[in-house]
Amino acid sequence: MLTNKIFLRKTKRGNILKIVREHYLRDDIYCGSEFCNDCDHESHDKVLSEQPTSKSRLYPFPHYLVLDTNAVLDHIDVFEEDVLTDIVVLYTVLDEVKHKSSSVYKKFREVIADKSRNIYIFVNEHH
Repeated sequence: MLTNKIFLRKTKRGNILKIVREHYLRDDIYCGSEFCNDCDHESHDKVLSEQPTSKSRLYPFPHYLVLDTNAVLDHIDVFEEDVLTDIVVLYTVLDEVKHKSSSVYKKFREVIADKSRNIYIFVNEHH
């Protein structure tokens, strides 16, 4: 899918400049959840649980965790514990962690590699 953002800008000389930005969005990117009815589950492995269970008494309801860069950088020791499962990691977050701290990135990749944790890397650049 193609979306256009059109801006009109006035230059220093007083002329009107039309700026068109094209943004291509994909609708075929799999989300990783068994609960989702929109994605094609046949051709992909189901990574996230349909009914995620929480091992925490603070929030016992079914939920997925979506991480941001600061949470990963500042609290990597928490994510290394196996208490947190069914986590969605945005690709832009993973890329930013890679550029900011290689040691945290290496630890986080080890956490992601654990299949029992149900961690899904969501490619959000073109979504």
